[in-house]
Amino acid sequence: MPFFVKAKNNSQTKPSPKGRKERRKAKFGRESKVANFPKRKRGSKFQDEEIESSASSSDEEQIEHIKRFKPDDSMVPDSDEEHETAQEKKERLANEYIKELETMKSLAAEDADDKEQHSVSLQQQLREDVLKASGKLHKKVALTYAAAENHTISILQCKKFQWKTLTSIAINPTDNSIFSGSLDGSIVKYSIFGERLGVIKSFHQNPSETEPRHKAAVFALAISSNGKYLVSGDESGMIYVWEAETLRYVDKLKRHTRAVTGLVFRRGTLTLYSCSLDRLVFEWCLENMAFVDNLGGHSCGVLGIDALYRPSCITVGGADETVNVYAMEEDKQFQFTGKQVSIDGVKLVNENTFLTHGQDGSVCLWSTNRKRPLQHLKVTHGYIAPHSPEPQWVTALASLVNTDLAASAGSGDGMIRLWRVDAQAHKLFALQRIAIPPGFVNSLEFTADGSKLVAAIGRTHKHGRWFVNKKAKNCVVVISLVTLEQMRSKPGVDVSTSSDDGNEIEVSQNGDAGSENIDVSEGSDEDNETECEQEENSDGEEDESGEDEKISDDDSDGENNADGRRKSSRELDTSDQEVNIPRRKSLVLLKRRR
Repeated sequence: MPFFVKAKNNSQTKPSPKGRKERRKAKFGRESKVANFPKRKRGSKFQDEEIESSASSSDEEQIEHIKRFKPDDSMVPDSDEEHETAQEKKERLANEYIKELETMKSLAAEDADDKEQHSVSLQQQLREDVLKASGKLHKKVALTYAAAENHTISILQCKKFQWKTLTSIAINPTDNSIFSGSLDGSIVKYSIFGERLGVIKSFHQNPSETEPRHKAAVFALAISSNGKYLVSGDESGMIYVWEAETLRYVDKLKRHTRAVTGLVFRRGTLTLYSCSLDRLVFEWCLENMAFVDNLGGHSCGVLGIDALYRPSCITVGGADETVNVYAMEEDKQFQFTGKQVSIDGVKLVNENTFLTHGQDGSVCLWSTNRKRPLQHLKVTHGYIAPHSPEPQWVTALASLVNTDLAASAGSGDGMIRLWRVDAQAHKLFALQRIAIPPGFVNSLEFTADGSKLVAAIGRTHKHGRWFVNKKAKNCVVVISLVTLEQMRSKPGVDVSTSSDDGNEIEVSQNGDAGSENIDVSEGSDEDNETECEQEENSDGEEDESGEDEKISDDDSDGENNADGRRKSSRELDTSDQEVNIPRRKSLVLLKRRR
């Protein structure tokens, strides 16, 4: 049909009614009754009168209801506390805290001197509490520990579930319980007294378990400051969250693509930092179990991480020989360059001082105010063989936070060395060495009070089987550190009688790790220290005894240094060398010539 015919037919159709009555009439065939309500006017007098009348009618009933259910005076809150401002509340809480301290430290003293001493101790306690809460309380405790032969060692072992090398250690700050991770994917919980409290089995050890478990080796452990959460990272890049008390599964965090090598909590919070071999550093929030931010990373796999109270963390990049500090508040990244072959780990002594260790057997002391290390100690744990030029790896570091005490462990020398950190003098002083069972120390941690030092020992390194010690046992070693006060409290032991005598310290570094010993007799605390090998660019000094330096036979044959001078027997990095430190010398500087 042509289009104009259609248009003609369409034109004959009746137009649709536009009104409401016409539309309803066309639809239903009749006119529907629609209620016509009057339009409301804004602010009409009729509406106001209705509200007033309804309110006036119920006034009497409301008054009777209030009188009937009137609360007693005891139920009414105190007007002072109700209208208390924030500043007044702080003052009230401070006064209550001071009263508690006064009651705890009240002494029945009648003399004025005792009262003044009590007021001074109260002020000191208040100052220490404020500094401790902010993480700025620094104590000097390194010289308060007794000699190495007074410490006791206990061994914890779980052959049933952890038959492979132990890789990591975490200590609960609330009850000092110990958690150990292994290459077989299991986690074992011990008490500080050696009792086994629980086990988190791996997926391969219990395939019928419905809850998620580690399917790869556990490389890192961390526990929150409140002791609520335990986190573990494995070789597949997974991070699992557990309840530290019951070891129940909570959640898992998936973001890394390669092995998780480090985990640490920011103290006093539930903020978690993680690093991995994928060269990235992540920030997590365990309150929401959520990912927060990608902080960046290194040019190589990140091998170590640490954090304290500030919103920042510090990482080391292994072969790239750099240390990065991430400041979240400033949104900045600071980079430090070291002289070590490979920086494998880092530990914060306080917010401004930290230590690093490497595969070349060195330990470096750093400050956040300088881009270069303050001190570089070489061959701190001897050599692998008596005449080998390769030093023992330093595989673990530990520090007692906000104190001057630190510890380091070699890869297979069977010794843990204690250090005194002098941040003001920018130096490290060797205190003593503690003998431990043979094996590779893969992790090292102090308890919060500094009374215990816990080490995870295995037959191999946690990242590879470069060396294997078949005589070693996969175990946890707990070292009970004895202080001088505890020695004095023992009956029949008089430590003060030998305080005037000096210490007899003998250091032997002839390349053999087993022959490097330190024998410390009982003596004054200040004398119980010696300084190790210094940086390459340090100047040489003669011995105080006045003895002339002796040139070794090898040097007399014409062997010279790079700058043309002959090597002296005082240089500690030669293979055949012994340095005897005489008695009654509090500090002997052993330095290398240029």
